[in-house]
Amino acid sequence: MALILGGFLFVHVRLASSATNHDYLEAFQTPRAFSQYSLILGDVYPGLKPENAFDRNPNTCFREPVTRNLESAALPNKIQEDSVPKYSRPTLSGELGLSHQAGQPPQPEDFSFVQIQFCNTEKSVKPRAVRVQLFRQKLYDVDRQYRVPDAPELWHSVDLNLSGQSTERFPLELEPFSVSSGFPDSFFNVWVRLIFSVPQSAGSDGATEICIQDIQVGNRAFFPASENGDGTCP
Repeated sequence: MALILGGFLFVHVRLASSATNHDYLEAFQTPRAFSQYSLILGDVYPGLKPENAFDRNPNTCFREPVTRNLESAALPNKIQEDSVPKYSRPTLSGELGLSHQAGQPPQPEDFSFVQIQFCNTEKSVKPRAVRVQLFRQKLYDVDRQYRVPDAPELWHSVDLNLSGQSTERFPLELEPFSVSSGFPDSFFNVWVRLIFSVPQSAGSDGATEICIQDIQVGNRAFFPASENGDGTCP
């Protein structure tokens, strides 16, 4: 997993060097994302596309099967600070993109809230709580500074109780990024990890999957948006 993230970050470093214009956005069509079963059942279970949760398109869905698991009925007591997920519980990790938007000078992106849109079907499990964790990794100009990105660090972690509504929205009280004079000054790559707590009856009462239409973190638009469906929504 760490090697995969390293490869993605190399791409970001190359693209961020042009972050004073919008050209670097063209290389991104969908965010990189992973879930509890996506690397195992990705080609088997319909809708098991974690990237759909972060593409700002409610017409594409992320769907993942859940099984009855007493451990998943509560969030873990210990805060996991390392960036490599432990997939013993329903977990979704997604790429949010760079910490700053294009400009002269580049301005910090907005990460002031998290909003989750759940599917509303009989098969959809409504999680009871979610732990939202944001990770940031300091970027450098490899060609000039001869330095690879720092190891990812935990930026923020918060446990949120969910009400069972289709749309859940919460403010995030984060340490803001500094204004940048230009890449790589104050530039980070940002990821989010969501760990869900699901009812003990999940997987045995007809509700057999977590289904998410969209996850939004702040008023940001790093990835190109589309309204086209892909057949993944129930």
